[in-house]
Amino acid sequence: MGLLSWLGLKSGDGYPNLDALMRDLRKALPEDESVLLRYIGTVVVLLGRVAWADGRVTPKEEENLRALLSHIEGIAPAGVDAVCATLHGKIPAFSDNEMDVVYAELRAICDGNERKQIMRLLLRIAAVDGRLAETEHAELAKISDELGVSLAEVEAEPDASSPL
Repeated sequence: MGLLSWLGLKSGDGYPNLDALMRDLRKALPEDESVLLRYIGTVVVLLGRVAWADGRVTPKEEENLRALLSHIEGIAPAGVDAVCATLHGKIPAFSDNEMDVVYAELRAICDGNERKQIMRLLLRIAAVDGRLAETEHAELAKISDELGVSLAEVEAEPDASSPL
């Protein structure tokens, strides 16, 4: 079951970027459970949103995104390449409606502690190049609000923004 059908939406209902990402993930991880693919897909979208918040993905950000993806059991290097290509081509174009689907999915499949862990990861990715741009911080604040997680709490934790 795909992300959209889980939420009662049909593929092709105005979510082309989300559909493309989920197709790439299904190809990269054909044996994985649907819920795991939905989780990976939604986190990848948020990672991409934070990385693109300042208008570009730095080489250091992409390197760390690739490292994170390569730690997913069963994903081949070609799968990492496919997901990264989707990040470059689709993430900046995600519509507000697609982002609403992503947030709803994460709220549905993750408890508060898991959402907080996701925010830690996003903060680390944003700070991996040694700085946190205002636009990145604004994107993190928006995501934390959508996920019901206090960004201030996450930022106050020791090592919250230390590089991966």
